Amino acid sequence: MEKQKMRHLIERYEDIFIFATRKLNALLAELLEDLTPEQYFTLRHIKRYGPCTSSTLSELNCVNRSAMTAMINKLAAKGYVTRTTDSQDRRIIWLETTQEAEAVLAAGEEEMHTFITSYLTELEAEEVESFIHIYEKIWNIIRAKEEK
Repeated sequence: MEKQKMRHLIERYEDIFIFATRKLNALLAELLEDLTPEQYFTLRHIKRYGPCTSSTLSELNCVNRSAMTAMINKLAAKGYVTRTTDSQDRRIIWLETTQEAEAVLAAGEEEMHTFITSYLTELEAEEVESFIHIYEKIWNIIRAKEEK
């Protein structure tokens, strides 16, 4: 693809992505008074994929371990996560969500689904499938490049 065309497409993508991210973050900030969007998505990851370590979460969030530890400390202080020492290796600490976190996540998920549905229903079913397929393809490309 021509360099100028690619530059224009990237700028369009950036505008759309930044706008959508800001809208979603504003929705979450309004709904989740005591959580940042990063904290919310960290809790969501723990809930969806089960107990995990702060190292796993730091990689997922592209932050250093000390920043993730600080976030986990805040979530624990709010009663949203528990820490459990691994029975085989005491150096490993497993993080799990609490019932309080799960209530917050349920409310957040409902609001996010409503928010996103309000836009996706404006598209044809095939367009939504195509949009998600392309986003997943980009995600897989990014992950593959990071593994190299």
